[in-house]
Amino acid sequence: MSWTPASAARARRGLGFRLALWHTGWFLGGSVLLLGLAYALLSSSLRRRDRAEIAAYLDELDEDFTRDGLKGIREEAATHGDAPSIAPAVRVRDARGAVVFVSTPGGERLDFSSLPPPPSSGAIAWGEVDDPRADSPIEVASRRLPDGTILEVGRSSDPREDLLERFRWIAAGVLLPAAALGVVGGVLLTERALAPLRALLETIRAIEAGELESRVPESGTGDELAALGAAFNRMLAKVAGLVRGMKEALDNVAHDLRTPMTRLRSTADLALRARGGAAPEREASEREALADCVEQADRILALLNGLMDLSEAETGTLKLDRVDVDVPALLESSADLYRDAAQAKGIALETRSEPGLVIVGDRMRLRQALANLLDNAVKYTPPGGRVRASALGGGAEVLLRVEDDGPGISDADLPRIWDRLYRGDRSRSEKGLGLGLSLVRAVVLAHRGRAEAESPAGRGARFTLRLPVRA
Repeated sequence: MSWTPASAARARRGLGFRLALWHTGWFLGGSVLLLGLAYALLSSSLRRRDRAEIAAYLDELDEDFTRDGLKGIREEAATHGDAPSIAPAVRVRDARGAVVFVSTPGGERLDFSSLPPPPSSGAIAWGEVDDPRADSPIEVASRRLPDGTILEVGRSSDPREDLLERFRWIAAGVLLPAAALGVVGGVLLTERALAPLRALLETIRAIEAGELESRVPESGTGDELAALGAAFNRMLAKVAGLVRGMKEALDNVAHDLRTPMTRLRSTADLALRARGGAAPEREASEREALADCVEQADRILALLNGLMDLSEAETGTLKLDRVDVDVPALLESSADLYRDAAQAKGIALETRSEPGLVIVGDRMRLRQALANLLDNAVKYTPPGGRVRASALGGGAEVLLRVEDDGPGISDADLPRIWDRLYRGDRSRSEKGLGLGLSLVRAVVLAHRGRAEAESPAGRGARFTLRLPVRA
């Protein structure tokens, strides 16, 4: 990619540039802070060392004056005592402030007028005077002796400043390559850190371009960005499943609506053609056609109403009229709806309930859910079989169970039987909308319960609704 002003402007606005800039800024700021702290500690340590040596020399002069008077100070100043590295400046003033002795390095005249007066307690007072030989001042320690005499000892701070200056040059020499290292490290770390985000962005662009099967490559690092990529892939898989389910649902709706609509048109066309016959025959034909139209319209209306109820239940907007529901009575009333159909088919419909079971819920919706389960059980149980419906107590839950002796549910169909408009291969031969189990599950979830299905090989199907006593 050619480097143009526009691309440079985009790079400056990019997250990578900002991260690299932040990293470099923090790295350089930290380096400067550490070097500054080291410089301050070194300066403070050198100052304490110099003052300790000056104070030690002042103590030595104090002892010499106490023992030998001004003669002892002259001798000590001439030999520099036991600390020849101090190269001191010494001045002695009497109690009236008159200078009685001065010794300076190189015989230079020093202006001591800016020094603060020493305290009367014998403590040391510190001050500075200009050094005509160097840019650095001379640090001076003053002490008042018991007889009023004032001892003043000074030492040039130039050696200390030379050492600190060398440190500053060394710090500058270290800081420049550190800055270059910070820039390079910032760019490399930023590129590495943003690689998963760039992969995510490329995947999004590929999906926008129509490559719906694109996924974010897994880095395997186990960090937060890797978790983000994995979560994004899971979301894509779920969305793909929803799209696939929506397509299948639309195909099923189209399939289920095509038949009644075709029959409606055929019946209406047949009724129009029958208008030319005799009046009794025409009237009977038209009545039969109208009855067939009503039946097909009811079928379409049931499909649409079922879809609307299912959508409300799944989105949590289904209105529930919660009352105390007598569970045994609910089970019996639901079973009574299918006793005639079961008897006509030669199926034994059995019910069993524990007495005294009561839950809080919507009686009509719960009855609708039970009716759907019983309808499926009777529909798929062969003649001579049994359908068993039971209500059992389970502590804070009530279990409503429907079992049949039908062909059962295949392992391939079992995970999908709760999907809206899904109908397995075996159910295609039976009349139905494919919404029953979806609506059962949605109603149970609206009551904060769970719907479960089992199908042991060759032993029919068993559906269990677990409903909390108080939702």
